[in-house]
Formats: sequence, structure tokens, C-alpha cells
Amino acid sequence: QHAQSPVASMKKTPVTVSGMMAMIQQFALARKWNVYHQPRNIILAMMGEVGELAELFQWKGDDEHGNESAINDSCIMDGWKEEDIDHVQQELADVAIYCLRLADVVELHDLGKRTLDALRC
Repeated sequence: QHAQSPVASMKKTPVTVSGMMAMIQQFALARKWNVYHQPRNIILAMMGEVGELAELFQWKGDDEHGNESAINDSCIMDGWKEEDIDHVQQELADVAIYCLRLADVVELHDLGKRTLDALRC
């Protein structure tokens, strides 16, 4: 009998920051990646992903209509191809995974609470 994957079990319950961290930890452990997951390596990998994300926006311009309020009034990605939007979502997910993995590796297990605290300031 096969064990249920961490992703499959997450579909049945609400997703939490700590739940995602646990799932990413299991993913890394199953692949024996812990030897590579030192803070420096994770940060450098995350920076690569941030660069890939930045590249997707590099030549798009801030507001094609020259109207600052357009950011608040409509989706900034209006007019983007579906494949480009999907690519942005993939790169954002990669950045989030590395961020959560870094928090786990440096034993910041209350990242959700810390994030809420930062938003209250």
C-alpha cells in the first residue's frame, strides 16, 4: 500500500504556513536534499527564482496608460497571455517554496505569526 503524498493530504484541509513548511520539509527529505539545504544555498537558489520572476516583468512597463491609479483599479496583468500568467504563478510559487524552506532550515517555525506581527506594525 502506497503512502499518501503530502500534496494529496493538503487538499483535504486548509493550508497553513506551518503545514506548507512541513510538506516542503517532507519533499526535501524524501529526495535526500538536506545536505544541500544550507541557508546560503537556499538563499542563492531563491535569488535565482526572484531573477526569473523579475525577468517576466522586465519589459512590460509599469502602466501602459500612464495612469498610476490603474494599479488599484484593475489587474496589472490584464492583456497578458495565459501562459505568461501561468509562468508568473510558477515563479512566485518557487520563491515561496524557497522562503518557507529557509524558515524551516533556520528553525523559524512561527513564520505565520511573525508575518502577522510584521503587518501589525
